[in-house]
Amino acid sequence: MAMPLSTSVAADRASTRRAVAWLVAFVIGIAGRASVAADSAEAPDDSRPKAEKLMLLAADGTECRDLGTVPGYPRIGSPAFSPDGAFIALDGIAPGGDIFDTALLVVRADGTGLKVLGDGAMPSWSADGKRIAFSRFQSGQGVWVMDAAGDPASARLIDRDGWGIQWSPDGRFWAYQRAGRLVVRDVDTGKVIHQVRSADAPPLVWMWNFAWSPDSRSLCGVVRLTNNQEAVAVQKLEPPAAEAWPEQREQGDLLAGLPVGGVRLLCTGDDFAEDVAWHPHGRRLAFPASSAPLGHRQIYECDPTQDGMPRIVPGQAPTDNVDQCWSPDGKTLVYVAHFDD
Repeated sequence: MAMPLSTSVAADRASTRRAVAWLVAFVIGIAGRASVAADSAEAPDDSRPKAEKLMLLAADGTECRDLGTVPGYPRIGSPAFSPDGAFIALDGIAPGGDIFDTALLVVRADGTGLKVLGDGAMPSWSADGKRIAFSRFQSGQGVWVMDAAGDPASARLIDRDGWGIQWSPDGRFWAYQRAGRLVVRDVDTGKVIHQVRSADAPPLVWMWNFAWSPDSRSLCGVVRLTNNQEAVAVQKLEPPAAEAWPEQREQGDLLAGLPVGGVRLLCTGDDFAEDVAWHPHGRRLAFPASSAPLGHRQIYECDPTQDGMPRIVPGQAPTDNVDQCWSPDGKTLVYVAHFDD
């Protein structure tokens, strides 16, 4: 029986509200996560670590440097380097606040010069560094864009039902999830580019804080499968009809051979943090997961173009580590570490 358009839209909106409410409840209930954004924030409690610090780790693991805490914001998360590598945008919660009080922050790459841009979470820079996309709990729920200077008048709502917006490296697209479904939108036209999975691709419920491939052709993130198991997955995207640039293929590259709409599961498990970082050179994907031998959450990595088991990124502190991001030149990984004092 055909459903009237108005009824269908109302049902879809109701379903979206239910799904968003479920996601928020799920986030708030997660224990021990560092991020103040939707990937790891929870209601305040006295058992939280006393310090969450920004760390800089050399790509080869030879040096790990403590940038320290962010003044006035003991809970931090979702760091993102500006395209020129000069600044780090992140989110934070002040003492006594909760997830609905999350603020957008910017510091210099050395951790100094804190600037508060207003409320918001999970910042993502435009390719020219002039704008920041982010998600909001208050002042209008959804995904937004504003200028990087933080002018409140520049804030523009993109989708009130969206969450976890990320800007593509080429600056042309936004990607976010809406009730677990992937949305890709053209920045200039606002048009949503419909994504269809290939016939052999499994259904995915997308989480948040996912990452674009350096060539803006694919997305990787933590997803939930139909059996309720979590996975780190890559999906090849449907580009605009006018898109025709040649794809760079290397011998044995499993992503290059993936059809549009195809999905590659890199690993499965049940204790990933919803954050992924894709190295600008394309061969390293980093994500947090529990390490049983260490008894901490560590940042793991794998090569998305090859088969193989993920390994712990060398050189990181033996603490609970999450919310990682590569520098534009690929030489440094910034992440958030949980220290006991």
